[in-house]
Amino acid sequence: MSENPSPSLSAATPWLKIAAVTLGVAVVGVLTVNVWMTAALVRQQRSDARERNFWVMCQPGFSSGERETAFRSLVAAGNHEWRAANVMGLNLAGAVLPGADLQFAQFLRANLAGADLSGAKLNGGSLELADLTNARFSNAEMVEMRLLQAVMRGAVLRGAKLRACRLAQIEAENADFTVADLSDADLLMANLTGAKLIGSNLEGAKLESAVLKGTNLSLARFDGADLTDADLTNANWWAARGLTTKQLAMLKAKFPPTATAPQALKDDFARWAEAPLPSQ
Repeated sequence: MSENPSPSLSAATPWLKIAAVTLGVAVVGVLTVNVWMTAALVRQQRSDARERNFWVMCQPGFSSGERETAFRSLVAAGNHEWRAANVMGLNLAGAVLPGADLQFAQFLRANLAGADLSGAKLNGGSLELADLTNARFSNAEMVEMRLLQAVMRGAVLRGAKLRACRLAQIEAENADFTVADLSDADLLMANLTGAKLIGSNLEGAKLESAVLKGTNLSLARFDGADLTDADLTNANWWAARGLTTKQLAMLKAKFPPTATAPQALKDDFARWAEAPLPSQ
């Protein structure tokens, strides 16, 4: 004889299922709310930390260590907005800030050796006395910056915009300024030994007493540039453009390749020297 479930149990089964589903939905809802609240709390904490770090970077009264920690925290968080930040004297070697907005930022005596600021905007700021050894500034905007006495050995500034920059007494041995815009820049007593200035724009630049020993000046523009007392020993100045007949005559007499110059440089100069100077 088969046994049938009791009517009361059969009637309760759908309600039990509904209750279980309702409980499950409630649990999921609670978990969702908890996750959302936790995420919101994390976002708030990050926002508070970001604001705190910006305050440290832009206000007086904080130590170099505090400002450096704040800076690196902001970099790690992916921050790219640094307008008017005060990073004077900080050790920021190896910082990675491509495309960052650093306009009017003050980097006086900062250590940015090996840093990557490719495509960054630094217009109107200061890198005076900064260590920029092997730093990368390709295609960076650096118009009217102050880089007085900055150390730029091996730095890469390909295509950088350096119009009207103050670059007096920089140490830029073997730096790469290929197709950079240095028009109207102040390069008084700048050391550009071995630098690449291929296709660079030096129109109106002040190169008085600058050292350009062994520089590659192929297709560089010198229209209106001041070369008073500049040292162009073993530089291929004859491959540049925009030099006046007077300047070319002076350079030809004063800076032919020396005995220790590479043979290719001597041969190139000899071919150029065979042609008469242009009349102006």
